[in-house]
Amino acid sequence: MSINIKDVVSLTGVSGLFQIVKSDDRAIIVESIDERKKRQMIRGNMMVSKLLDISIYTADESEPLLTILQNIQEKFGTELPVNKKSSKDELMSFLEEVLPDYDKDRVYPSNVKKLIGWYDIISAYNIDLTVETEEEEEAGAEEAESSTDD
Repeated sequence: MSINIKDVVSLTGVSGLFQIVKSDDRAIIVESIDERKKRQMIRGNMMVSKLLDISIYTADESEPLLTILQNIQEKFGTELPVNKKSSKDELMSFLEEVLPDYDKDRVYPSNVKKLIGWYDIISAYNIDLTVETEEEEEAGAEEAESSTDD
């Protein structure tokens, strides 16, 4: 089963990415996106960030992480020219290829290392980087409803 980017989160202080399995008013259950598939319950004391809500600073404002991940996928596929152990100059040069107007004062090599690590997980586990807009989701639901009425 394919994982969609809208269900992928990062946990503050924990490496890797996680998929939301279930959520309610009291807690969120997440599962690690790796071969261990470790589940854990997240309560109010841990910071959870959906990848769709994360952005990288640019000269003007910021660019959504999803757009940057899609740019990386289009430009490089699964084989990145850098890794987390690359030099500072290589990391920043890579970012400039996929986000030319990044804010050079507020984006650090550590941010690029995290981006690369996340992208490696996304490509290794075939996470779907397409996101339907609300209108597309509603149209799809209406289409499915009308086909079951026949």
